[in-house]
Amino acid sequence: MDKQVTYSGMIWLLAAQLVVMLPFVFHLPFWLLPVVLFAAGWRLWVLAGGAVQPGNMTKLLLVGLGIGGLLLSGLQFPSLEAMSALLLLGFAFKSLEVIRRRDAVVVVFIGYFLVALHFLYTQTMLAGLYGAFSLVVLTGAMIGVQQVVEEFSAAQNVRFNLRLAGVILLQCLPLMVLLFVFAPRLQPLWSLPLMVDQAKTGVSDHMAPGDIEKLSQSDELAFRVTFKGERPPQDQLYWRGLVLNHFDGREWRQFDDAYDLERLKYAAAHEYAFHPENMQVLGDPVEYEAVYEKSGQPWLFTLTPALKVDGEVLQAADYRVMAAQDVQAPLLLKATSYPQSLRDVQLDPYVRQLALQLPTGGNPRSRDLAQRLRAQAGSEQAYIDKVLARFREQQFYYTLHPPTLGESDTIDGFLFTTQRGFCAHYAGSFVFLMRAAGIPARVVAGYQGGEWNAQGKYLTVHQYDAHAWAEVWQAGKGWQRVDPTAMIAPERTEQGLEAAVQAEGSFLENNHFSTRNVAWLKGLRQKLDAVQYGWQRWVLGYDGEAQMGFLQALLGELTLAKVAVLVGGLGGAIVLAWLLLLGLARRGEREALEHQLYRRFCALLAKRGVVREAGYAPGAFALQAAQALPTSAALIREFTQVYEKLCYQPDADGQAAIKRLKALLRALK
Repeated sequence: MDKQVTYSGMIWLLAAQLVVMLPFVFHLPFWLLPVVLFAAGWRLWVLAGGAVQPGNMTKLLLVGLGIGGLLLSGLQFPSLEAMSALLLLGFAFKSLEVIRRRDAVVVVFIGYFLVALHFLYTQTMLAGLYGAFSLVVLTGAMIGVQQVVEEFSAAQNVRFNLRLAGVILLQCLPLMVLLFVFAPRLQPLWSLPLMVDQAKTGVSDHMAPGDIEKLSQSDELAFRVTFKGERPPQDQLYWRGLVLNHFDGREWRQFDDAYDLERLKYAAAHEYAFHPENMQVLGDPVEYEAVYEKSGQPWLFTLTPALKVDGEVLQAADYRVMAAQDVQAPLLLKATSYPQSLRDVQLDPYVRQLALQLPTGGNPRSRDLAQRLRAQAGSEQAYIDKVLARFREQQFYYTLHPPTLGESDTIDGFLFTTQRGFCAHYAGSFVFLMRAAGIPARVVAGYQGGEWNAQGKYLTVHQYDAHAWAEVWQAGKGWQRVDPTAMIAPERTEQGLEAAVQAEGSFLENNHFSTRNVAWLKGLRQKLDAVQYGWQRWVLGYDGEAQMGFLQALLGELTLAKVAVLVGGLGGAIVLAWLLLLGLARRGEREALEHQLYRRFCALLAKRGVVREAGYAPGAFALQAAQALPTSAALIREFTQVYEKLCYQPDADGQAAIKRLKALLRALK
């Protein structure tokens, strides 16, 4: 018979709903959390007799209001957010009609599904631990809704329910590990789009004065890198992301406005594709693995030029590396770069055209300066040196608070008026001067440097490491990296942004809650980050390729028979272990103390000639023993009465009764 859920069972159900829904408030409309409180509170009020069960019309009205709220929340339909919010709404309202255990079980099962759903939003180790905690609470709720006071007096014993739930889930752990390691990694059959403007972080596809400066005030993680050999020097860590070719007088973009992302991806696979034969491989390789954080963009950041890249990526003719899809979850990439190689010694005409583009007008003083300096210089290299010397010798300053430049003639305004700027100002103005003199050049946006984590032996690159530099093409040398920012603030590339703006005091000045501002927390922060990085590499990074490598290392040449025998053997071992544990648990159940004392009581009487026959009730045996041993009859009767009270009246004072049994047993001896 399907019994009704008790008041304590509803409390468990409410607690489970709150625990499951809490992390979603960071991604979905916040008002969903008060809805579950309202629905569960109403149901508890009904159980307490203060209200009546809501009717069908009331339920329809509430559902209509909930769906209207979702429509007004600005969620895109269809999308993952909209479907998740709709499921959460149903999860909250379901408690209104929870009457019997069957209804409560449905709510708990939906909760299990929502725990898995939350990993589509975040897959950090903290999210994994919270997910495990949610499973324990949900399983505890499943136990709680099955209990009634008449059957189990400890129905509200939270520690008992949580302990039992934990034991149940621990028993499932071996099977979970087996499935994680050996289950095939299959591509999803279908997917829902995320909201268009969600999770766009990091370096964007355009650069105007002030864009990269905004990233400099963020300490969010961009990616982590582990080197297989010796780590390159700090001032050589230029993580290439995008190449900005088109200048409209104020902004630098990848191409003209008509060149959208999809066309770029198509071009990177066709006419603008990477051709390894355009490189002259020189120097020693740098092998590394990078784990990129969710950014909502396809840009991947590598040392230039990356010759070998594992995974589903696109490599363009400008030596950038892009993911085939926007990065919506941590992504592991293995790459090999040859930083000393020559690139494009013979320049493609199309690439040359891109690298010489300038607006037809604007910035006349900068154009005139370029012509004068080029005429004075005897060669292209001499001209480059003159421009860099101008940055170094004149009153240029590196600052996170540059003055505004207006909407037109921004290069003139920076070079001749303000002379205060960030990396975007110096890289953009340098490339403009190169192109104005007829030298192919382009802006490169990405990250520079990073923080070395001594605890985990890897490099962490944050958003404040965002940087822009220039590349100049020279005959016989190909593309050469030039960083004009290093002329003004060499400590930026050698020690990082914090050292470059130390005198100004502007590093993370708007991020008051950053742990980087507390020196004594640095060691703890790096230890925690090392643990999180291990989680990303070995758990989140365990994809199909990693699985294949593990199986080959374990089994050698892979065959279906080998894998089947291994998985079957491990599965059988898990089942056998379960059976053994269940048997040992039953054998290990301790006999109640009153029963132990009664057995000693029977053994003592047996020594005195009164043996209890099988099937004799305690009362009948007491009568037989009292008749055989009249001198001990009073002790025998009292011992039996106390024992029966403990067995059949569990609410009695057990401790006092046990003490009395022990005293009577001593008296009988």
